[in-house]
Amino acid sequence: MRLFVASSFGPDFTRNLKAIADYARDNAGRDTVKWVQPAQFHLTYAFLGEADGAALAAAKKGLDAGLEGVVSFKAVSGGLGVFPSARHPSVLWVGLGEGAAELRELARRLAEGLKGAGLVFEDRFEPHVTIGRVKRPLPENFFRRAADYAASRKAAAEIASVELMESRLTPEGPVYRQVYSKRLL
Repeated sequence: MRLFVASSFGPDFTRNLKAIADYARDNAGRDTVKWVQPAQFHLTYAFLGEADGAALAAAKKGLDAGLEGVVSFKAVSGGLGVFPSARHPSVLWVGLGEGAAELRELARRLAEGLKGAGLVFEDRFEPHVTIGRVKRPLPENFFRRAADYAASRKAAAEIASVELMESRLTPEGPVYRQVYSKRLL
């Protein structure tokens, strides 16, 4: 199974992300972006890749160790961004501004716990929620319009748990299933 570590969001925050994605879709042009379904919005801390039963057990142990004593906190949506660059975007995302320092610390602690449990993964974290994957060039003024709109639509989410998720790839897109969850204090 393919595993990743993430936090999901409540309905109000998800609705806000959907409004931003809808605005971006309306300004991106036809068939330029493969949009993430709102039910799939999440914040990824670590992608662990293919895992067997032993790696699954290690991941649960690593989450428990990394999250020991971590208290829930608020994160607020920010502006629109892209990976790897505005000149060659492949991923559109909504950043998380307020709460970003806490998210980075949470990701650091998770990485420490997961590595301590013997897992190897790419340890690179940027607080963001992917809303789409770019397939073709976007219109010239897209980023200015969409970024201004995203920045005006701030919403708060309570980061109250971290989930270990399975990702199954299908022709329609990935299907996610929670395999373990750890509540924050």
